[in-house]
Amino acid sequence: MGFRQLLNSSEHAPGNRLFFVLGLVFFVRVLCAFVIWHLRGQAGFFEPDTGHYLGLAQKMLHGSFDSMGFPEVFRTPGYPLLLLPAVASHHPIILALLENFLLSAASTALIWKIASDLLPGSQAGFWAGILYCFEPMGLLYSEKILTETLFTTLLLAFVWIFLRCLREPTYKNIIFAALVLGCATYVRPVGTYLSLALALLLLFIPRTISTTRRLSRALLFAVVFAVSLAPWMIRNAIVADYVGFSSVGDFELYFYCSAAVQAKVEHRSLVQQQVEMGYTDISRYLALHPEQRGWSPGQSARFFRAESKRILLHNPGTYAALQGRGCIIVLFDPGATELMKAVALYPDSGGLLSRTLDQGLVRATLWFIQQYPMAAFLLPFLAAILAVYYGLALVGWRRLPLEAGVFLAMIAFYFVLISGTPAAVPRFRVPIMPLVCICAGVAIASRKAKRRQVETAVTA
Repeated sequence: MGFRQLLNSSEHAPGNRLFFVLGLVFFVRVLCAFVIWHLRGQAGFFEPDTGHYLGLAQKMLHGSFDSMGFPEVFRTPGYPLLLLPAVASHHPIILALLENFLLSAASTALIWKIASDLLPGSQAGFWAGILYCFEPMGLLYSEKILTETLFTTLLLAFVWIFLRCLREPTYKNIIFAALVLGCATYVRPVGTYLSLALALLLLFIPRTISTTRRLSRALLFAVVFAVSLAPWMIRNAIVADYVGFSSVGDFELYFYCSAAVQAKVEHRSLVQQQVEMGYTDISRYLALHPEQRGWSPGQSARFFRAESKRILLHNPGTYAALQGRGCIIVLFDPGATELMKAVALYPDSGGLLSRTLDQGLVRATLWFIQQYPMAAFLLPFLAAILAVYYGLALVGWRRLPLEAGVFLAMIAFYFVLISGTPAAVPRFRVPIMPLVCICAGVAIASRKAKRRQVETAVTA
């Protein structure tokens, strides 16, 4: 069956089209894996965080979850748990990538279902799936042994269930949605505060039920989500003296947010400031803070947070500017350097982003063009693709039901805001790009349906 025939069969054999898209997503990712392996070997599938996740999975096989002799409170157990079969098999790269590719297919199926539910009887699911198949950041990070792919799948499962809550606001759907969001948060703690925003949203939607029922559902959602995280928080309090779900926020506040503010105030680069603070050198850090030798992970996390609050509250304008720049990077950096790193045409560290933060956009761009002309050529191409995705998504979003549109916009805004730190990179928009693909698929399907109506009217 040809591509055009496949499109025309949408009303008669939607299953054929779904399996075609799922197969295409899987095939494209396998093909990319072979290209990366040929050009870079296994290093092409690794990022700095990968070794830590694999090490934690190895520790879980032996019944522990610690790092450097201390209970682990920085990482959460969701992704290491998925890596257990890969680590146990002694073929971690192959099996971890296979898991990613299967999860990508599952994400595509969820994208199809969500788009089809938002625009019933249309080709929205098909077009959203095709767009997701070739979306650069999602494709690239499905080739990395990182949390992105698993987190995206769980987030899409949550979105699908929550949209059902808007149509059928039953207690069962609310509980299920909160539990799935809890599972996603065990993979990446970035979802922690999303629950609070969504609980507030449930106070106002759906408008078809009474205020009392909306209040009860909002409280139920918040309570179930909190209960789902409680076991890990209790574990952290007992073994690490840490009252919280993950210390990643405390760490990033200190070594990225407050470090970036200090660097700006003292007219030095972020990297220089981080080195000065002992970011990558524990012996230097302890030399600066000898009283912290023997501190528990919880004590260290509390120090990071308290010191960061002190610095940020004294420089709110500087930090707001850095946060705004980070949000722009998350949204609009095309990710050319990340793609070039995957094929060994760009250094794994440093480069355009750090130079932009330290030297400004113009000087960094001139350096980039001189040093990496191929990546510079790729940059406007990827920027154009991103602009097309965003443009289509905006058109499609305006065609969504009001409550669904508000919900999707809230999720996208949340992830951009929470990820727009001085450490922002294009990778952080991976979770929102499926939502962009869904809205863009709705736009394409609506336009094609309107064109068919016009053609039918003309021929009639």
